[in-house]
Amino acid sequence: MGKDVWGIVAAAGSGKRFGGDKLARRLPNGNTVLFQAIKQLVLGGVERIVVVGSPGAEHGLDALGEAVAAVVPGGAERADSIHAGLTAIPDDVALVAVHDGARPFVSAELVRACVDAARSTGAAVPVLPCVDTISVAMGDQLSAPLERQSLRRIQTPQVLRRNWLEAVCAERAGTDESSVLLRLGHPVATVPGEEGNRKVTHPNDLPTQPMRHAVGSGFDVHRFDPERPLYIGGLHLPGEPGLAGHSDADVLLHALVDAILGALGLGDIGQHFPPSEERWRGADSAIFVDAARKACDEAGGTIEHVDLTVIGERPKLAPHRDAIRQRVAALLHLPPSRVNIKATTTEGLGFTGRREGLAASAVVSLSLPAITED
Repeated sequence: MGKDVWGIVAAAGSGKRFGGDKLARRLPNGNTVLFQAIKQLVLGGVERIVVVGSPGAEHGLDALGEAVAAVVPGGAERADSIHAGLTAIPDDVALVAVHDGARPFVSAELVRACVDAARSTGAAVPVLPCVDTISVAMGDQLSAPLERQSLRRIQTPQVLRRNWLEAVCAERAGTDESSVLLRLGHPVATVPGEEGNRKVTHPNDLPTQPMRHAVGSGFDVHRFDPERPLYIGGLHLPGEPGLAGHSDADVLLHALVDAILGALGLGDIGQHFPPSEERWRGADSAIFVDAARKACDEAGGTIEHVDLTVIGERPKLAPHRDAIRQRVAALLHLPPSRVNIKATTTEGLGFTGRREGLAASAVVSLSLPAITED
């Protein structure tokens, strides 16, 4: 069984009509245009992304982690750029989703619909009806009107079989993949597009959606169990007694998950991953963090900052602090600068002072779309 769906994101434009690098502009949720376009593809089920262009640190793609498989330079024409992206995709990938980096507002549902349709027909594109009268013009004079009922506005992502995309690239023509596919005799299914899935071309194409800030806190405690390995912040710390718990008992990640869920108003970790369920026995707590991060994504939110504290007499966290910070940042798809790790003792007081267990606290700040009251 080969790999399923990869994506190519075209990000090699000059942005002349916009008057600058539109892909680096920040949206109301704090993400850049390019980051948001890629993120939505991933939420829609595209496994890995090849970015065609030359994005820099200002585009924030490092926070996407392994979702970005490669970044390759663009070509002189669109077909050259897409071909450059295709060469970075493994031969056994079944479908490729080609998307404009300047379309950050596509929904994950639309991405999934295009992928599902392409599985059946070999290719699928999102389309919208023409609501305006369209006419051919010769210079400054109208020549002939077109029948708008049969016309469609074509969006991206355009999803097609990998070998069909190879044939399209070989043609080195067309402003999009679907027009070349039709000329080659391949069927192209249509999926209802979204008016919101517009392409950012001019500054007024960017929204001014108001945002709100939310803060969540989390706290967790686990008793020491010398028969188990110790996991803190997604890292195994050898030579230390572990913690008792149904999962891997990562006290720091459990506090982090509770903080994210709290900021989203989604209850606590026990509601989503009950310790009474056998499937979570010994589970890697990174699974819980990933689920909480995805819940934030689906709410249209952005994790702004994470502040984590480990409370206990042992282990000494200083030698591991940076590695834990890097690991937590990777799990949240954040730059390490937005994650802080602290450690403290209770000066010999209480159960942590008696070295009976560990505690951890977390504070997470999010930006979320503003709530509009009816």
